[in-house]
Amino acid sequence: MEFNHRVEQAISTPRLGTFRHQASSDDHAWALYRWNIDLAAAVAPLAADLEVTLRNTIHNRLADHFGRADWWASSSLLLDDITAAMLTEVVRKHQKKITKGTFGPGKVIADSTLGVWVHLLGRGGQSALGRAIDYETNLWRPALRFGFSKGTTTASGREGRPARAEVHNRAALFQRLRNRAVHHEPILNGIQIPGSNTVVALDDVWEQSLELLHWMSPDLAELHRGQSAIFDLLQHRPQP
Repeated sequence: MEFNHRVEQAISTPRLGTFRHQASSDDHAWALYRWNIDLAAAVAPLAADLEVTLRNTIHNRLADHFGRADWWASSSLLLDDITAAMLTEVVRKHQKKITKGTFGPGKVIADSTLGVWVHLLGRGGQSALGRAIDYETNLWRPALRFGFSKGTTTASGREGRPARAEVHNRAALFQRLRNRAVHHEPILNGIQIPGSNTVVALDDVWEQSLELLHWMSPDLAELHRGQSAIFDLLQHRPQP
């Protein structure tokens, strides 16, 4: 499909302008726009499995640690303001049906945003009373780390596990990729690291996301490694 201005009216000039800035002509800008759509489509299968696996991994570890499927209701759980607000919004939405038994904890898990799970892997922040909440000590070491394995053993014979920061960095970068792809934003030039001016090439973001999935489910990671179309697409960037 060649470029025409009627199409531009449909998708908007500002959106197409993002691609015009790096194109030699309108035809080239349109080709880059369509290529970006193909890249987003190639990302979707991994994004779906990784998001679901990440939330289930964190949920299962926290449910085991706090001894209840609705771990967010445990009096022992300490959350910072940001995480608490995101979880409270979901719980409040379904509270009546949860109380009646119509919905179980799984509904809260399914409806919680990817941001909730990424925040739980972070360092933690401030509580409503200004107290510092340390997720490394309170969540990662006693619970969450057991959901991630590098598939190796240390010199002492222990199972090799990634550090919390390694997991969080990959999860945050994946969240940025997933959000941009879902909202039809450009991903063709890579993904900017959250809180930084550094841009990571799309193939590197893919590999880091795949590694994160591998730490939770090697079988799923291997499935995506063997079936992805992303690298073939990256080799065929539209030229002027």
